[in-house]
Amino acid sequence: MILSLPMLAGCSESNLLRPYGKDDGKAPAPVSDVTVTSLPGSVVLKYKLPDDSDLSYVKAEFTGTDGSKREAKASSYVDSLLIEGFGDTRDYLIQLKAYDKFENASSPVTIKATPLTPPVQTVFESLGWEVDFGGFAVSFKNGTKSNIGIYVTRKDSVTGVMEYYDVYFTEKADGVYAVRGLPDVENEFGIYVQDHWGNKSETMTFTTTPLREDELDKKLFSAVSPGLVNGDLQSNQYYKGSPYNFWDGTISTFNYVHTIWPLEFPHRFSVDLGVTARLSRIKTWQRSAEDTRWQHGAWKQFNVYGCTELPGFSSDPLEGWTLLGSFLSVKPSGLPQGQVSDEDLELLASGEEFSFRRDVPAVRYIRFEVNKVHSEMKLSCMSEMTLWGQIESDSSEK
Repeated sequence: MILSLPMLAGCSESNLLRPYGKDDGKAPAPVSDVTVTSLPGSVVLKYKLPDDSDLSYVKAEFTGTDGSKREAKASSYVDSLLIEGFGDTRDYLIQLKAYDKFENASSPVTIKATPLTPPVQTVFESLGWEVDFGGFAVSFKNGTKSNIGIYVTRKDSVTGVMEYYDVYFTEKADGVYAVRGLPDVENEFGIYVQDHWGNKSETMTFTTTPLREDELDKKLFSAVSPGLVNGDLQSNQYYKGSPYNFWDGTISTFNYVHTIWPLEFPHRFSVDLGVTARLSRIKTWQRSAEDTRWQHGAWKQFNVYGCTELPGFSSDPLEGWTLLGSFLSVKPSGLPQGQVSDEDLELLASGEEFSFRRDVPAVRYIRFEVNKVHSEMKLSCMSEMTLWGQIESDSSEK
């Protein structure tokens, strides 16, 4: 033990974070033959690396769009460097330095770079809006699939100040963002686009009155007996999951509407809403277990039909039913079955929302028709749903 003490003392004095070897004190030569490729909101700098056995990385230093000092690095194993986050198309001066593993820096090479129109601007220019139930729908195009946020503001009725209301983050190439939860009262709204570097577009302002939207009371829902509707699932075609689980307010891996397996498609079942309503949208929640999300029997393509009175039996199981909407569940990441991204999981937790056509008639009964699921399995399952629309009469007026 006495003999080992000097060895332990020596180890305690060594800095394990320090690069291995001896610092020769010599800085690398600078990079050379720098070329610039301009991209939307970013630039790529390609260069020739110096011949130095100690070379560790190349660092770019510059002043960002907001005036802050920024830097970006690339290792010595690559000969280019991507710099992102520009919010305009003016010229930027960028200094490049080569560093060895002992942080000896080369003399700087200054180049001028001019990024193309940033995504916050192109997405903003693509924005459009349309009044909708409970709010309005914002359409957008995001050709670069950049990570951007579409922010919504509204005027406070007391202070008259435009205040934050909601935000939608996305990397989709295009889409529609539904702004919900607003009363059917005229108000002024604003929309702008911002990226995670803080670059912000101008604000589009407009005045509109959202259409009235009611959330349907699930306590009034009831399953329509399959004996009353031709082509609906029979009681012995359900697995342990009763259709009532689909609107019991419980979102769970173990609480669901579920068919037996194997069972040929389509799978149909009908619901009495307990009210007559012109439906505006539906939200559905999948089961969240690892082996069921975006796979197993999770609905991928389904139709919703409606009627005010149940039709009689006929050879055509859809006779007397009006198609209210045909919907496709899209996994945001597009990853194969069994693989999920953060965006996939966020949508799984918040539920998938689908809008009905604006001109659909008011209905008392709806009918689900599942035609395809997110797997090759011949079964279907879903945990929960919520419906919204304009209620025209309740069950007491039946």
